[in-house]
Amino acid sequence: QSFPALAEEVFSSPVFSSATIAVLFVSLPDGATFYSRGPDLPMIPASTAKLAVSAAALEQLKPDFRFRTPFLIKKTDAGKRKLSVLVWRGSGDPSISGRGRSSPYEVFEIWGASLAALGVAKVKKLVLDNRYFDEPATAPGWPEGELSYWYQAETSAISYNDNCVELSFVPGQRPGRRAKIVLAPDFGYVKVRNRSVTGAPESLFTLDYSRWGLNNTVTFFGSIAADGPSSHDFVSVHRPELYAAHTLRRVWRGKGIKVSGVKTWEQSRLREEELAPLFTWESEPLSSLVRIVNKNSQNLYAEQLLKTLGKEVEGRGSFTAGLAVVARFLKKAGLTDSDCHLVDGSGLAEENRLTAAGEVRLLRHMHSSPLFPVYYESMSIPGVDRSVRKRMKGEPLAAFMRIKQGTVARARNLAGYLQSRSGRLYAFSVLVNGAGLDRPAVDEAVDRLCVAAARTFP
Repeated sequence: QSFPALAEEVFSSPVFSSATIAVLFVSLPDGATFYSRGPDLPMIPASTAKLAVSAAALEQLKPDFRFRTPFLIKKTDAGKRKLSVLVWRGSGDPSISGRGRSSPYEVFEIWGASLAALGVAKVKKLVLDNRYFDEPATAPGWPEGELSYWYQAETSAISYNDNCVELSFVPGQRPGRRAKIVLAPDFGYVKVRNRSVTGAPESLFTLDYSRWGLNNTVTFFGSIAADGPSSHDFVSVHRPELYAAHTLRRVWRGKGIKVSGVKTWEQSRLREEELAPLFTWESEPLSSLVRIVNKNSQNLYAEQLLKTLGKEVEGRGSFTAGLAVVARFLKKAGLTDSDCHLVDGSGLAEENRLTAAGEVRLLRHMHSSPLFPVYYESMSIPGVDRSVRKRMKGEPLAAFMRIKQGTVARARNLAGYLQSRSGRLYAFSVLVNGAGLDRPAVDEAVDRLCVAAARTFP
């Protein structure tokens, strides 16, 4: 059976009966088409939109770009044990967290050790300079009822721990008792209103939570089975810069450095000419951070990168400025206005649109770029990396694929690169949009096509 015949058979199955489908498979670098179906249809891309933002960031900022977080003091405080002011100047770094480190507090402990090495034992006012990014903190078009979940965390020039608090849900001692809610870090920034219960043994897990409005009180409801395992999740916070400062103060207190109070830059009324640098923290290079964007599909990283593009290129750390940079890059990559309309960096908003032809043009452009090795390795290996661990598991040819999955309520998509048995590389985009999609069945069908392409393409 030819690949086009197999594809038509797959997309004619009941799994796709109520779906709109846009598909394109082409060879690299010549762009010969091996299968096409509705490639110019504007579709909801979901997280495959991250392929555009990460590519634009690599080209505009370069792989060795690092976020720099300076700490400044008043010039008159130089050499003193007690600082009247310590300015924490945010630069949009999304990676100040425990990811890849021994604990969520490791970075703060390193900063505290730097202060101690300089002889500092007390800070009267910690000043948070959060001006690098503009408001709003969340992108337009995000679902209002889901602002408490990790994937809708607020952007902030000063960010910490993905701007979330980790949650653990543990059954109570017996049915009817409150479930136990464990926070990490638990320094009081997030308040708990626990209305959850422990259910009967083997009952369904229905425990959920919500954080409404501009506060950090989280209501927990639903149930967890008495004999069930503990479960984990993350709740986003409001005003991430204050959350970061709150946690830093507690960590430094344990290290013998007291911070008496916190002010915003606007409240401090400081002038630049009064200040001198004390030390600067640098992130890992962008070549490492884009892996978190694409392999982990971490929305906060994508949105922080988008605003950073706006600030570094346009001089404004806003969604609008960042999107203007991405739009220019996509035009350079060969996409037209009808190929792409993005309103955020992560693909979460359902107002985003991309065509399969547009995604493949982007993938072809990056294949011809010196940035290709970094871009290629930022994407997920099916059956290996967390976001696609269950896809094509055990299939040897999957080791030679690099893919990006995308999911929102009305979309289940896959795009990326695959290699045929001969070693020839192909770019593809499969965008499936529709209400009530059977996601596992869609995944199984699309995976079958990708494996068939790797086996049968020349």
